[in-house]
Amino acid sequence: MMSGTGAYDSQIIGHVCVDVNVDVTGAESRVIGGAAACAAGAAVSLGHRVEVVTAVGEGDEDLLSCFPPAVERIIAVPSRRTTSIRNVYRTQDRERRVSHGLEQGDPIGPEDVPDEPVGVRHLAGLIVGDYAPDMVDSLSGRGDTAVDMQAFLRVRSQRTGELDLRGSTVGEDFFGRIRYLKVDAAEGEALTGLSDRRDMARALRDRGAREVMVSGPAEMLVLDDSGFHSCPLRPRTMVGRTGRGDTVFSAYITERLAHGVPQALLMACATVSLKMERPGPLVCERREIEDYLRLLYSDLIDDPLEGDRD
Repeated sequence: MMSGTGAYDSQIIGHVCVDVNVDVTGAESRVIGGAAACAAGAAVSLGHRVEVVTAVGEGDEDLLSCFPPAVERIIAVPSRRTTSIRNVYRTQDRERRVSHGLEQGDPIGPEDVPDEPVGVRHLAGLIVGDYAPDMVDSLSGRGDTAVDMQAFLRVRSQRTGELDLRGSTVGEDFFGRIRYLKVDAAEGEALTGLSDRRDMARALRDRGAREVMVSGPAEMLVLDDSGFHSCPLRPRTMVGRTGRGDTVFSAYITERLAHGVPQALLMACATVSLKMERPGPLVCERREIEDYLRLLYSDLIDDPLEGDRD
């Protein structure tokens, strides 16, 4: 399925990550992936053409197998270390967690990213320092850029290794360079000082981002020129909770290459709901997502979520 204008629909840029997940019972599992892998899984499962620019530590090149086989090209940027994060979930629904950065890979810079026509460039990062300081400025001059603010807000404590949010230190023109921006509720509050998700979205649009997605545990919210759009999440289990935001954002921005906001958001929510039932990056065919959509979103298919102005 080719929906972009370039060779690839999505050029995903972010680190491989070794996730050590501890559930509420204390059971521990090790998952290879990270934001870039989950983003790639979503895009290729929907049938989009994907190129990945990632960083992995010397001797860890075998970890690149975390990317789905359907990814057409993987560019591995050398790094002294491979990123690794320990997530301890405090609740059964996995909505509350404490994360510690065990290792962090070296920054990826614009010189590491091929300058070629693509549908959208997706910065799928994890921690402040994943990218060179001029990354967004440089990439935005090449075409549409999608940014998950996690990698511009989440910092690793030098003393404890705990990952926590800080206020943004990006420049005034940062948001105006972004076509698609994604935050969760905590990130949105750290950026804007606001607690209501719609207020956050308005504030970030006012700063210059053209389309803003604010994720939540029960629904996804998007604000664009036409107003607000929302769609529920309907997973039947939560065993694949890690990677929710990365999956839904990637699905949304790649579907937007050929579809309007309501249809893209509906497909993205079905995609991530299916992914949340499976640990690791989603690997499936588009028809499986479409079957899931018909099964769990039948009430929304005929009336595909018209935007409401506010």
